[in-house]
Amino acid sequence: MTKHLEERLSEALDAAARTVPDNAVPPELFPTEQPASSERRWVPVLVGGLAMAAVIAAVAVPLAISREHSAPPAGSLCPTPPPVEALSFSKREYSDPEYAELNKLPFGPPPSVPFTMASLKGGYLEDRGVRVPLQGGQEVYSIGRVDCGWVTYRQSGSDAAEVGVLSTDGKYRSFGPVTGDGAALSQDGSQLAYVAPGGKGFASVVTVSVATGKRLASTAATTNAEVVGWNSHGVWFMRDRDKDATTQVWEPGGTPVSVDTDGHQLTAYRGTDRMLLSDQSSPASSANLCVRVVTLEATNKLTTTLQECGGTGGTLSPDGQVLVTEAGGSTQAFLVDTAAKTGFKVSSLVVTADHEAVWEDSTHLLNSAGLGTDRQMTVRCDVISGACERIQDGPQKDVPAGPELGYP
Repeated sequence: MTKHLEERLSEALDAAARTVPDNAVPPELFPTEQPASSERRWVPVLVGGLAMAAVIAAVAVPLAISREHSAPPAGSLCPTPPPVEALSFSKREYSDPEYAELNKLPFGPPPSVPFTMASLKGGYLEDRGVRVPLQGGQEVYSIGRVDCGWVTYRQSGSDAAEVGVLSTDGKYRSFGPVTGDGAALSQDGSQLAYVAPGGKGFASVVTVSVATGKRLASTAATTNAEVVGWNSHGVWFMRDRDKDATTQVWEPGGTPVSVDTDGHQLTAYRGTDRMLLSDQSSPASSANLCVRVVTLEATNKLTTTLQECGGTGGTLSPDGQVLVTEAGGSTQAFLVDTAAKTGFKVSSLVVTADHEAVWEDSTHLLNSAGLGTDRQMTVRCDVISGACERIQDGPQKDVPAGPELGYP
C-alpha cells in the first residue's frame, strides 16, 4: 500500500469534516480495481471449519517488482462499521524442535488482506483496521475486495453455502446458493463468476453484477464444476472436475472453448494473463512432475514461458513475475522472465507451495495453517528480501481462533 491506514483516514475525514462521522470509512480502503493482487479459489465446506490451503513462500528476488497501485475511486464515504472489540491471544513458542526456527522469527503487524477472527459468541472480518461483526457459528471467507466491502462466501450452521457482498456496515446482500468449487472476480471487480445450482444434479457457471446481483450470463456445468480464475481471455473452469479434467475458457455470452492443460490444474489470475499449471493428478513418470507458467495463444493452445520439474505444487505471484514451486525436493523460487533461482531464509518444513496461496501483494506471501498439533501458524514473507515474520498466532482448538486468511 502507498499510504498507512491512519493517513488515508485522516485525509478523508479532513475533506468531509462537517458532514461525516469521526469513525467513517473512506472508500479507498476498498477499491473496486485490484491491479497488484488477485483472489484465488475458495472452497465451500461442510460445518466444522473452513479449510484454508494458503501457503508460505520466502525468496530473495534480485528484481524490484512494481508496487504501484491505481488511484482510489471517487465517491461518498463507505457506511460506518459498528463498534467491534478486537480479539487477541497470547504469543507462544513452539515446543516441537521441528519448528524451533519459528521461535526466532520476529512478530509483524496483522495481515493486510481480509481475515476473520472467531469466538464462541461471534467474531468479525477485519481488513486494514476495519472490523465488521459476524454472527456466532457463521463462516465468512473473502473472495475479494469491492467498493465499500467484500465479495464473500458465507455459511451458517447446516444452511446452504451462498455468495454475496458484505458491506462495511455489516449488512450482507446475497447472490444466492453456490455449489461446486471456486469463484473469481472480473479484472475490474464489477462481476463475479461462480457455480450456481440448478436442481436435479445440474448447475451452471454464472456471472453476476457485483453492484446489483443481477445474473448476466451462464453456461451449462455440473455440481462438480470448478471455477479456476478470470483474466482477459475470460472465465476459466472445469465443467466436472471429478469425471473430466478438461479445462475451458468462456467469454460470458459466448461458447466455452476447451484448452489442453496436459493433465495439470490450471489457475488464472486477474492481474496477469500468465497462468499456472500445477498439481498433476496422475503423472506417468517423475519426469512429468513439472510446474509451468503458461500463456494462451490465439490458437487456444498454451505456450510455456517457464517450466520447473521435480514437484507438482506451485504458486504464481499476482503480477506473474515470480514462480514458487516444489522442485528437486525443496521449495524454490524462480524469476519467470529469466529463470533465475532464488533462495529462502526459512526451511522447507515451513515453506511449501500451492496454487491457492494468499498474496498480500506482488511481493508478500502469507500462510495460516495448523501444524498437526493444537497450534496454528501464521507467517508473512517478503519475496524481495527473503525475510519472514510471524503474525500473532496461538492455539488452534481454543478460542479465539484465527486469523483465517481471505483474498484481497
